Amino acid sequence: MSSHDDMVAALMRDLRVLGGCDAVLSALAGGADVDAMLALVQRHAVSAAERAERILTDRQCARAGDGLC
Repeated sequence: MSSHDDMVAALMRDLRVLGGCDAVLSALAGGADVDAMLALVQRHAVSAAERAERILTDRQCARAGDGLC
């Protein structure tokens, strides 16, 4: 698997985790469990945003083909 494929797979994993957090957060009564879930959401949201930005940049550079990236 290429580096790009690895990055896409990692992004998809982050998105699946974030998708599952909605149901878990809705089911939690509150307190420390909610805090822990929110921390998990924050980590995966940042990771997903960084990976999406990297993938987008790589795709734009590949299309530009000017070697400046």
